[in-house]
Amino acid sequence: MRRNRALRTLAFIAAVVAGTSFTATPTANAADTFTPVHIPITAETFHGLTRKSVDVTEENGTTSHYEGVALGDVLAAHGVPLGPALRGPALGRYAVVKAADGYRAVYALPELDQTFTDRIILLADRRNGEPLDAKLGPFRIIVPGEKHAARWVREVTEVDLEASP
Repeated sequence: MRRNRALRTLAFIAAVVAGTSFTATPTANAADTFTPVHIPITAETFHGLTRKSVDVTEENGTTSHYEGVALGDVLAAHGVPLGPALRGPALGRYAVVKAADGYRAVYALPELDQTFTDRIILLADRRNGEPLDAKLGPFRIIVPGEKHAARWVREVTEVDLEASP
């Protein structure tokens, strides 16, 4: 302990004499750094991504067929680490989906990664073969298998990638 403090002190003095800066704590390596990602959701978001579909039971008991792209694919297209890169500190990152009315829902990255789960959380633009109506769309998040549709965000406008503290 004393030796480490003495070595840090000597390194600090040498840095001052040499006219360079010095930090006593190691910097994080590139894999541990985090830069927030902001993704506006528009029709352009869907270009170049593989379209997928899910059949779900709506809260009123009817079955609907939604089409769109996997939310994980949208994130991956914007450089978000998924697949083998989703490990360590990246497991503490999450997507916040925001709606036009201020509503928000959170999804942990492993929920969106096809190497972690078979469930597809869909960013939909079509329902039963038709574009989403103004009440639901133009874009909506669909989360198959959830007992309550609280995270089925309507009128999606953006997605932000954030990290837990």
